[in-house]
Amino acid sequence: MNRLKLLVIALVAIFAFSCQPKNSEKDLMIAQIDSLETIIFNHPEQLLDDRKPNEIVVLYHKFASLYPQDSLSPSYWYKSSQVEVGLGKSIEAINSLDSLINEYPTHQLIPAALQFKAFILDDRLGKIDEAAAVLDYLIKNFAESDSMMIENAKAYRASLGKSPQQILDEIEKINAQADTTL
Repeated sequence: MNRLKLLVIALVAIFAFSCQPKNSEKDLMIAQIDSLETIIFNHPEQLLDDRKPNEIVVLYHKFASLYPQDSLSPSYWYKSSQVEVGLGKSIEAINSLDSLINEYPTHQLIPAALQFKAFILDDRLGKIDEAAAVLDYLIKNFAESDSMMIENAKAYRASLGKSPQQILDEIEKINAQADTTL
C-alpha cells in the first residue's frame, strides 16, 4: 500500500509540475531583447565591441520573422534599423525599414521609418535622388498623420543636396527678408 501511495504522490507531483506554465521561446526572446536593450541603450559604456548590438539585431529579425502578427514586431524592425546604422550597416538598416514599411504599411511608425530611410539614403549612402523620392512619398501619403513630421520632411526635402553653408545662407536670407517686412 505504501508503494501505491508513493506512486500516486509522485504522479500527482509530476502532473502538477508539468502543468505549470513554461516560458515559451517567444517570451524568452523578448526577455533576451529587453536585457540587451537595457545594456545597449541605457548603458552603452558597457559595450566593449559590436557583439551585443549584432546579437540584438539577429534577435529583432528572428522575432519579427517568427511572430509577424505580434505588436512588438514593427518596433523591432525599426529598432533594428537604428542599431544597424550605429554599426555602420546602412544597407541592412534600409532592408529592416523596408520590411517594416512593406509588412505594416498602415502602422504608426511608417512616417518615422520613411524619414529615417531618407536620412540614411542621403547622409550615409549619398543617394540624394532616392532620399528625395522617399520624402516626396512621405509628404504626399502621410500629410494627415503628423503635421510636425511632415513640416520636418518638407524642410529636409528642401535642404537635400545642399551644403551646410548653402543652408545657412538661405536661412540668413529668409531672416533678412523677415526683418525688412517688420
